[in-house]
Parts: sequence; C-alpha cells; structure tokens
Amino acid sequence: MSNYGGGLLAGVAINGIPLGLIHPGKVFWVSNATAAAQLKGVSPGSDSGATPGTFTRPFATVDYAIGRCTASRGDVIVIKPGHAESFSTAAAIVSDVAGVAIVGLGTGDSRPTFTATIGATGVEADATWSVTAANLSFYNILFVSNVDSATPQTTNFNVGAGADNLTFDNCEMKDASATSTFIAFITCATGLDNLTINNSKISNASTVGGAFLTLVAGDGLYISNSSFYQNGVSAAPTVGQITATGAVTNVYIKDSYFRSFADGAVLIDFQDGSNSGLITNSYFSSADAADATTTSVEFTG
Repeated sequence: MSNYGGGLLAGVAINGIPLGLIHPGKVFWVSNATAAAQLKGVSPGSDSGATPGTFTRPFATVDYAIGRCTASRGDVIVIKPGHAESFSTAAAIVSDVAGVAIVGLGTGDSRPTFTATIGATGVEADATWSVTAANLSFYNILFVSNVDSATPQTTNFNVGAGADNLTFDNCEMKDASATSTFIAFITCATGLDNLTINNSKISNASTVGGAFLTLVAGDGLYISNSSFYQNGVSAAPTVGQITATGAVTNVYIKDSYFRSFADGAVLIDFQDGSNSGLITNSYFSSADAADATTTSVEFTG
C-alpha cells in the first residue's frame, strides 16, 4: 500500500483508465476494532502525535481525528467496521471543523457504533455529540442511546446555528432496548439552515420519549426515504416526531414513513404560522384504538 500525501498532480491511469480523486483533502482512518488490528501490518488505533491516522496506523477515536482535519479542505474520516465508542458527557465529541465527511464502513452490527450512556457516577447526564461547524456529513453510522428510561436522555446530537448544510445519509439512530430511551436524537438551534436526512432510520422501542428531531426556525429541511418509528407507547403522543416551534421554510419531505403506537399521535408538528414547503408521497400511522387521531401532520403556513 502506498500513500501519496501530495496527490498526483499529473493524474494517474491504470490500463488506460484514468483515476480521479473523489475528494480534495486528506483521509484519516479510525479504528479500535480488534479484528481490524489483526491484519498483517495493521496496528491498533492510537491517539498520539506519532500516529499518522493511515489505514495501517489509524487513530483510536473520531474526536481526535476531527482535530487533525483542516477546515473546508474536504477531509474525510473513514471508520473501519467494528469500531465502537461510548460517551457520557455533554459535548463529549465535537464536530467543529467545517467541511468534514465522516464515513462508516460495514453493515448491520458491524457498522461504526456510537453509544450515549450514563456517566461513571451513575447520575443522568446529557451525553451529546456537539456539531458547530458547517458543511458536515455522516454516512453509514449507528447511533445508540443507552440511558435508563426513568431518567431519559435529553438529546444525542446538539446542533448549533453555525452547522448549516448538515447531512445524515444511510444512518440509524435508536435506543439500546425497551428500558432505555431519549427525548430527542437531534436538537437544532434556531437559525440552522439546510438540514438533510436521507435513507436513514430513527426508532424508539421504549415507552418514554418524544420528538426525534427538534427544530426552532431555519431555512431548508430535506428528508427523503427515511423512517421514523415509535415502537412503544409515547408518554406524550401530542409531541410530534419532528417538531418546530419557529418558522421553517423550504421544507421538503418525501418518500418517508412515520409510525407511532401512541393513540392519536401527532407525527409532524410545525407550530409557527409561516412555514413553507412540501410533504409528498409519505405514510403516517398511529395506534387509533380510541378513534382519537384527527391529524398526523400539523404544517401551517
């Protein structure tokens, strides 16, 4: 394996077929998986100045890899299959470098997994991944909330107003079991623009929980080919799975599935009177044992 840190300015062709770069920046590898380290010549992940973050000598944590990136250069962090991290404090991981793509490898349970847990003292804390920089993307990553339902997690992703153009693609967010839960997987500050969720799944198996995605106000929300699934009986069925308290403009939700086992559940709840956009070709359902469902979507404006 050869690494050309300076790139190939004249290009390269193999068997007459030109190969082009798919990104302009650097690639940093992350892995703490023991299986990956058993490959010949591959070292276990390590966060140190002596580790270059290459395929054979990867970093051990994503947060450390983010710190090695340069803003808006187009850097990519690639996480090997089997990698797993747990965090139990606020802003335990911080995405504060613009233009970084975090790409997970593997399928099913082998996908890179990040689990929010209760802190070492046993006291409930908001274990969060903080996102403060713009133009970031997450691909093929599993996010898990493993917090006791008696003290539900407030949020997993805390997205600041400066994190415009944030994308989750082919990701999954869920709780660890029916006895663990969250209140919101993604909580966004007012003024966040152009949030995209594609080909992703968000689900809650417990009987405690509310909105999956909480917005205040912003421009541009794009959701496609995704599912939002409340398996348990929600403690607050009138709280939408996607909520917004301020005006969200240029909303486009398509080809998605929303399901709650709460009786009379509201699934999308945009509360301001100045929203705009389109919801098309999507499916909404809830347990309607008492004929309580009047509307699954509140989208005024």
